[in-house]
Amino acid sequence: MNHTRYGYLVGAVWVSLIVTGVTPVQAQEGPIAPSEHSTPELLTGKWTGGGSVGLLGSTPDGTALGLNGNADYFVTERVSVGPLIQLGLTDDMTQMGLSGQMKYWVTSPASGDRGQLYLQGGVGAVHTDFLRDDTSWLVPLGVGYDYAITPTVSLTSAFLVNFTDLHTGFGTGADVMPGFAFGVRF
Repeated sequence: MNHTRYGYLVGAVWVSLIVTGVTPVQAQEGPIAPSEHSTPELLTGKWTGGGSVGLLGSTPDGTALGLNGNADYFVTERVSVGPLIQLGLTDDMTQMGLSGQMKYWVTSPASGDRGQLYLQGGVGAVHTDFLRDDTSWLVPLGVGYDYAITPTVSLTSAFLVNFTDLHTGFGTGADVMPGFAFGVRF
């Protein structure tokens, strides 16, 4: 897979943020007053968590069902850090990745400030049991969108590209595994 394409994807995301007028989340003094149309409170020192389901492509056993779980601790109102667990399941394979993630959040004014775009990146490890077990490093990079349906619950979608070096024997393995998932954050 051509890694240059993913560089173009990241560049296209940044250009679209500029063109659509998305601006960084403004710093707040004190708690954000929740309203029926506000995003979940994104305050320094607050934890949020969520889960999602989708597809994970180009695994050692082809396309897999993807299950993700994450937690985000907001270091600032725009930056969060936390763990990401990714599971990939097929009839013949179970794959698990664990990474530490950092996300940069921006508000979408076009959504009435209910939407948040985020860029994320991390580093960790992945293990798969297809044919021959293998464990490798993992670098997930991605972009996501978070839309508040209540002051404390959001619907999410994320596109992740997982870079790794899995070798499971007989010409199977994985270097780049793209994934797309939908879920909820609370």
